Amino acid sequence: MDADDFLDESVMPDVQRYEKMLRNKSTEYFEAETLEQIADYYILKDKLKKALEVIYYAEGLYPGYTDFLLLKAEVFGLMGKYDDAIQVVERVELYEPYNPELHLLKGELFLNSEQFDEAEESFTRALLQADDRIDMLFEIAYVYEDCDLYSKAVDYFNQILDESPGNEQACYELANCYDLLGRYDECIRIYEDMLDNDPYNANAWYSKGIIYSKILDFNSAIESFDYCLAIDDEYILARFHRANELVELHRYEEALEEYRTVIEKDGPDSITFCNMAGCLERMNRTTEAREYYRKATQVNPNIAEAWFGIGLTLEKDGSIKEAVSYYKRATILDAVNTEYLMQLAEAEYRLGNITEAEELYRKVTELEPEDMEAWLDWSFVEFHNGKEEAAIELLYEAVTHNPDCHQYYYRLFTYLYLTGKTAQAKEYLETALLLNFNEHFLIYEWAPSILQADEITQLIDAFRNSYQ
Repeated sequence: MDADDFLDESVMPDVQRYEKMLRNKSTEYFEAETLEQIADYYILKDKLKKALEVIYYAEGLYPGYTDFLLLKAEVFGLMGKYDDAIQVVERVELYEPYNPELHLLKGELFLNSEQFDEAEESFTRALLQADDRIDMLFEIAYVYEDCDLYSKAVDYFNQILDESPGNEQACYELANCYDLLGRYDECIRIYEDMLDNDPYNANAWYSKGIIYSKILDFNSAIESFDYCLAIDDEYILARFHRANELVELHRYEEALEEYRTVIEKDGPDSITFCNMAGCLERMNRTTEAREYYRKATQVNPNIAEAWFGIGLTLEKDGSIKEAVSYYKRATILDAVNTEYLMQLAEAEYRLGNITEAEELYRKVTELEPEDMEAWLDWSFVEFHNGKEEAAIELLYEAVTHNPDCHQYYYRLFTYLYLTGKTAQAKEYLETALLLNFNEHFLIYEWAPSILQADEITQLIDAFRNSYQ
């Protein structure tokens, strides 16, 4: 149970009494603190209009109570009504000019309305009035993080470290910002500084390993996780990620052993079972892989990855019809996963279920209009089922989403040429050759008969001589 659950439990009788009052169109007395809690409850439930109604009611009972004004400003801010929120804060500021929380809120509102200079001015005033400067620096940095302005958050976390050297919380927050900015070298530097001061900091070793994993330095990641586990053998996340890195290095048996240890120490886990299954798949041990995918579904029946994995192993073993039912289960659980939809579409096509395959390709292209494979595969299905014009129209549409995709033009050339539209086909071939000459072999893969077409060979040779 988290803090929100405790709030729900403690405030519900008051919420029910308040809502009963509204239904009866009566008036009841509530303490100011109770009304604040009811408003907070509605805010947490994202019922902002109801929160405002509570605040207006509270203002009638407690006129001049500035806490309700600040709460109103907060709600206006959550509703995106930043100008209204700032006006409310400025009303309170007339009575409480030295309230640091007021200036912090005002700065946040300015920031959300992209009035950056005004925000900085308010944050400066908040710092001047704060009893604890370090705490306020954290609060301001968090505001910038919430607005995805990580470079500005970095400035404040660095300021904290200047004034409070070695502040561990600031170190982790600063590293997180660098991570989000893609400045991984800076992340590693921070963790190394922390470890210089405290070599037995297991969290720092773990975090360092995660960064090495992101930059694909798997050996260094494993080394960091090894140090973490040497300090704390029960650090399950470090062991889990160590196994993942072993997989990347094709050290499958070691990875499996590590995953088994994770299960032994932490109990059955669907993600770990899926990772074990994936590892076994890479080793071509499909029957064993399928069993681990099944174990994952027993732990969590709603894990789409595992149902999909069962389908993959069945298809690899030649049971494509049985695989389709598992692919369908995966797509029900994760209806927007285009990988699952594409695999199901291909399987349906192979089973001769053309209509089903067409609908699946349609869905993929709606979800991801720039998915090249979906357009090409869908057009292939249409063309090879006698719908040549439909296939060509599909690629015309595909080009509108990605006009620089040379594969579309090569495929269009092929379809047009095979349907006798030679002049138009040559135009698309010339465009394709301009975009990527080296892949002109694609047309021969799709239509080997074109190898016998001297006019096309001559066009390609002429282009080679002119542009190479």
